Amino acid sequence: MKRFQARQLQPTPVWLGRLSIELRRLASPLLSGHLKGLFSITFDIPLEPLPAPSASARDWFYWRRPDEGSVLLGLGRALSVGARGTGRFPSLGREWERLQEGWTHLNQGSANPWARAFLGFAFDAGSDNRGDWSGFPNSVLVVPRLLLEWRNGHCMLTFTHLRGQGERPEQVIAQWLSALKDAMEEERDESDPAACRLHARKEMPEPERWRQGVAEAVEAIGSGKMTKVVLAREVQLAFGQVVDHRRLLGRLGLDYPGCTLFAVRFDGATLVGATPERLLSIRQGAVTSDALAGTLEAKQAWNTEAMIRHEHRPVVDAILSALAPHCSGLEAGQSPASLRLQKLSHFYTRVQGRLKPGSDLFQLIEALHPTPAVGGLPRQAALDWIREREGIERGWYTGAVGWLGGAGDAELSVVLRCGLIQGKQARLYAGAGITEVSDPAAELGETRLKLAALLDRLSP
Repeated sequence: MKRFQARQLQPTPVWLGRLSIELRRLASPLLSGHLKGLFSITFDIPLEPLPAPSASARDWFYWRRPDEGSVLLGLGRALSVGARGTGRFPSLGREWERLQEGWTHLNQGSANPWARAFLGFAFDAGSDNRGDWSGFPNSVLVVPRLLLEWRNGHCMLTFTHLRGQGERPEQVIAQWLSALKDAMEEERDESDPAACRLHARKEMPEPERWRQGVAEAVEAIGSGKMTKVVLAREVQLAFGQVVDHRRLLGRLGLDYPGCTLFAVRFDGATLVGATPERLLSIRQGAVTSDALAGTLEAKQAWNTEAMIRHEHRPVVDAILSALAPHCSGLEAGQSPASLRLQKLSHFYTRVQGRLKPGSDLFQLIEALHPTPAVGGLPRQAALDWIREREGIERGWYTGAVGWLGGAGDAELSVVLRCGLIQGKQARLYAGAGITEVSDPAAELGETRLKLAALLDRLSP
C-alpha cells in the first residue's frame, strides 16, 4: 500500500515573508523594461536540506556528497540548451560562453554560490536515446529556475529568469515563490517497503550471450583490433508498486557515503545513482580527474599485478595524455590506491594539474570522454565494437552529470551504479572492462556484484 502525506504544514515562516519583500524591492527593477538575458538573484535562507523531489515534480536535478555535507537541488528550467553529435561539447561550450555575457547576477548572500547550471550527457555522442531514455536529451545544459545549495551548514537560494519573454516582474516573482513553497511542502512518500516486491526480472543480454560476447572481445583483443573494451549489461525489473527513488537515494547515502549521489528527472523517468568516479573537477584552476579501473571482489585475492598492468595503468596514461594539451603540472600516483565500496574494491589513481590559459571545461570534457574506464582503447575501435555488438541502449549510463559555476569551476561525475526508474519499472546498468586476460565467467560475476549496489536497495 502506498500512501502520500504532505509535510506538516506550518505557518508561513517569517523569513519567507521577508524574502518576498526583498525580491520585490531588488528584483523588480532588473526584471522590468526591455532588459534581456538571464537574471539571477541569490539569498541566504534558514532552510534545512530538502530531499529529492517526488516523481510528480518535473525537470529537476539532485546532487549530494554525504561525506562533505553538500547538497545541490535544481528545480525547473529557466533555460536549457541541448546538443548531439560529434560537436556536442564545443557547441555547448559556445552557448555557455554566450550565456555568461548577458547574465546579470545579484548576490545578497554571504558567499558566492558554487553552481549556476547543471550538465548531463549520454555515453554516445550519436545516440538518440531510444525507449525509456527518450525523455533524456543526448546532452543538455540546464539553468534551473530555483537552485538550492547547502554547504558548510547553511543554505543559499538562487532564483533565475530569462528576461525578454513579456512576463511582468510580479508574475515572475510569484512563480518563484510558489515553486519554493511547493518544494518546502512536497508530499512525503510513506510507501511500505515490504510492498515493493520484485515481480519480474530480465537480463539483457542474457548471461550466456554476454559471456559469449566477452569471449569474442577477448579474441578481437588478441588479434590486435583493440587492447580494451568495456561491455555493459542491463537488468530490467518490474515491481508491485511505484519505485520510490527517494528511499533508494537514502539507502545509497547510508551505504556509500564517499560516493556522489545524483538523481535527474526528465519526462516521466528518473535517473538515480551513487557513483564513485569523478570525470572532471575544476576549482580555481585546479583540475582533478579520477582513474577508476580494475575491480576486485573485496574478499578475494586476484592477480592484482596483471590487472593493474592491463586495465588500470592504461586508463591513467590515457587521462594524462588527454589532459596534457590543456593542463600544466600534471601528476598521477605511481601506484593505485584501493577504493573499497561494500563488496567490491577498485583500483584508484587521482590525476591533478592546473588549467592552462585558453583552455576551458568543455575542451577538457571533449578530450576526456569517454575514458578507457567506460569505453576502451583505442577509443574509436572500442566505440565501434560497443555500437555494433553490445546490444543495449546505454543512454546516460557511462555518460556524466554535474554542475557548472560562474567562475569556471565545475564538477562532473561518471554515471555509474545507476538505474533508470519509470513508475513500477527500473533498469539497472553495470559493465566490466575486458582485456586480453579477462575470463568471461569472472566478468559476469563482477557485473552482478555491481548491479547489487542498487538491486539490494530496491528490494526490502
